[in-house]
Amino acid sequence: MTVRMHIDLDKVHLIVDGRRHRASLSSAPAPGEEIDMFCGLTDSVSFTTAPEQLVRTCWPCDLHYRRALGLAIPPTHHNSSGRER
Repeated sequence: MTVRMHIDLDKVHLIVDGRRHRASLSSAPAPGEEIDMFCGLTDSVSFTTAPEQLVRTCWPCDLHYRRALGLAIPPTHHNSSGRER
């Protein structure tokens, strides 16, 4: 018997240098595979089960994600003025 693990790609946390990014994933990437994030950053994948201590949102990725899903973008969104907080 083989154990099958389901990974919800909408729930995957892509963390680079303490920032949580978003990307359009059609399947779980293989370790070492490069992925392009919505903000334009490209990096290779590694897996861990331990969360980083302090993780901040990549606001350009968040903005792209909200637009792609048709979610409301509040006027107080951190990237609405083009600057990152």
